[in-house]
Amino acid sequence: MIGGVRDRTTEALLRFGDRCKLILKVAITIAESNDKKELGDFDYKTLVEKLQEAGLDKDPKMILRALERDYGIIETTYKSANQHWWRFINIEEVKEAIGDEIEDPEIQLIKIQANSLNLTELERKLRFMLNKPVLSEVDRALFKKIAFEELNYVMEVYRKASMYEETYDIAEKVKSILTLATRVSMKIGKNYAQNKANDLLDPQKEPQAFLK
Repeated sequence: MIGGVRDRTTEALLRFGDRCKLILKVAITIAESNDKKELGDFDYKTLVEKLQEAGLDKDPKMILRALERDYGIIETTYKSANQHWWRFINIEEVKEAIGDEIEDPEIQLIKIQANSLNLTELERKLRFMLNKPVLSEVDRALFKKIAFEELNYVMEVYRKASMYEETYDIAEKVKSILTLATRVSMKIGKNYAQNKANDLLDPQKEPQAFLK
């Protein structure tokens, strides 16, 4: 391992991004409130509970393993069948690195582009269309614009966001939007087929071929 704990922490933050930063912050909070450190600074069970309270449901094991084996930021002090404790090699240097952390420009750009697309509003429009009993011509025109214009930009952002751990949430948001768009497109196709069948069955309507 090259460099001190502070440098190695900075490297880990660049690699894993916001999830790593949150994991370290929560672990530091646990360590600083732990008066009895016979087993270590923080344990897996408490860390997971605190992370869930902070809104992170993903298992932190992979990042913890990297922080220990690849970066030498933490080390195991106790492990049993139902407990796992670590201590920080140098908690002060970890805190300094978190305070100094500068986000990768590529990550910044992805987040800027995602914000410019207003993905939440796009998702709202698609859900609205999906929940309508019948889609109007205005709705169809709007969906056509979304499909041929907005979704192209959305896919550009997805391709970049899916490459980085710290933009995972953006990639997942885009996948949700694409699923909604697929369902709306199927609804439009189904409505079109139904309308065509109704026209053929309606004795009051003459076939279009004879209306010239």
